[in-house]
Amino acid sequence: AMSDLDDSRRRIAEAADVERARIERDLHDGAQQRLVALRIRLGIAEDLLKTNPGAAVKEVHELGFEAERALEELRSLAHGVYPSLLTDRGLLDALRAVADQAPLPIHISAAGVRRHPIEIESAVYFTCVEALQNALKHAGGGSGVWVELRETGHTIHFEVRDDGRGFNPHKHDGRGLRNMHDRIEAIGGHLRVDSKRGYGTRVSGSVRLP
Repeated sequence: AMSDLDDSRRRIAEAADVERARIERDLHDGAQQRLVALRIRLGIAEDLLKTNPGAAVKEVHELGFEAERALEELRSLAHGVYPSLLTDRGLLDALRAVADQAPLPIHISAAGVRRHPIEIESAVYFTCVEALQNALKHAGGGSGVWVELRETGHTIHFEVRDDGRGFNPHKHDGRGLRNMHDRIEAIGGHLRVDSKRGYGTRVSGSVRLP
């Protein structure tokens, strides 16, 4: 079990390194380049103010749009790391926002769920989102998806289940399933996937809280 946990943590660390490299590249090629250009154009606008105030006003106006664009890029980058709703309002609201955009009814119930460190909230959030996406993708003919969150004592429990067509988890060794296991096991939790052709799928897990 210890070597499984080490494997989970190693895979998460590798995935995080790849993601970090992507963010660094996106920051460098996108927002950073935009801000450098903005700094140069501010210098030009400053000079123009002395010689041609009309043109300077036009330039400053355009710089406002450039600043907005840089902000948008930074926001979308931050969104790729953690959804702002998750960091601002927590697990329940972030999952409700996902449910609101789903093509199938998603019923969410929660009991006693409080705020927790981001590594716990994000692991549970991304695992539930992965399970929801799988349910929407494979549930064919299902009537909906049910998400339950509950906190008891020092443990948070979560469950995502659908009444769709199900699959054979042993034959379906997808990356999504492994990601879910890795995320939850890396924070010391347990995850279980039960599915049977014709009987829907249930993803359930629990995490001990610090």
